[in-house]
Amino acid sequence: METIQLGTPQPTTTSNQFRIDMPSSIGQGGVDIIAFSSGLQFIVLDIHFERPLQIRNFSSTPTVGFGFCLTGRFEVRPACLKTALAIRTGESGFFAFPRSVEVFEKVGNENLKTMYLMLNGDSLMDIANGDEDRFYPVLNSLEKKVPCRISHGMTPVMKAILHQMHRCPYRGITRQVFLEGKAMELLAHKLEQIYPGGDSHGVPIKASETERVRHAAHILARDLENPPDITALAHSVGLNRTKLYRSFKRIFGLFPFEYLRNHRLQTAMQLLQDSEINVTEAAMMVGYTNLSYFAKAFKSMFGITPGELRKSFPRSTQA
Repeated sequence: METIQLGTPQPTTTSNQFRIDMPSSIGQGGVDIIAFSSGLQFIVLDIHFERPLQIRNFSSTPTVGFGFCLTGRFEVRPACLKTALAIRTGESGFFAFPRSVEVFEKVGNENLKTMYLMLNGDSLMDIANGDEDRFYPVLNSLEKKVPCRISHGMTPVMKAILHQMHRCPYRGITRQVFLEGKAMELLAHKLEQIYPGGDSHGVPIKASETERVRHAAHILARDLENPPDITALAHSVGLNRTKLYRSFKRIFGLFPFEYLRNHRLQTAMQLLQDSEINVTEAAMMVGYTNLSYFAKAFKSMFGITPGELRKSFPRSTQA
């Protein structure tokens, strides 16, 4: 099968919008890319391929996104995964590739219309601030540098939002505002699909369940550098993941990832105040491998950067 690589996105007359036109020898249509100030990107691939092809893509940075297949079907195989993924009309996927990755997509001679919401790690941290558990799979995969993918069907609401975005009647700044608002709305629906809301506050928590949840908290706190993921944690205390999430929230007022984050940051603050270690050492000791994430989370919680805190507690000098 012939392998091709799409061209470089070219600026259009619309600010922050780019386009890749498909060569007539390959098909009709192209790819539109819209960049928003929030860090989100909205990508629309609308192409009729003349023959079956394999498309090679390469991302030089960590890739986080949500995909929506409106028409057609294709097979995608990221080099970091052992098996290919079959994508069909009506399917939606959440994916994270935490390092540079080569991706191959096999397409047939048919119409293919897919839409993507893409964001980088810093944008994700800003959006996730205060609600990190809804982003747990991707945050965890980025920290551990392993790929992640979750697949669902598109809901009628998602389809309606995508249709509104594709048929946006506005131009200029009004178009940007409308599309970014719809992108955030779509993101909210997708996150709710991954981790449905709701709780059972009217039902008392059994004593045995409370003990299991407190044991889960102890497991998180005892190994800040390399904590288990939520599935392993739930299994180790004998609860399913949903039950652990909801019971943890009711007992501690925080979701497990929030509890872990707070414990990590509070420990880091003590280390920076009471010892001779520097910011990098403190971050590593509590499990942060990305100093940018650590600094953002630290300042969000304490209102001061770890570097500023370290300077306010100078190292002791020998007399």
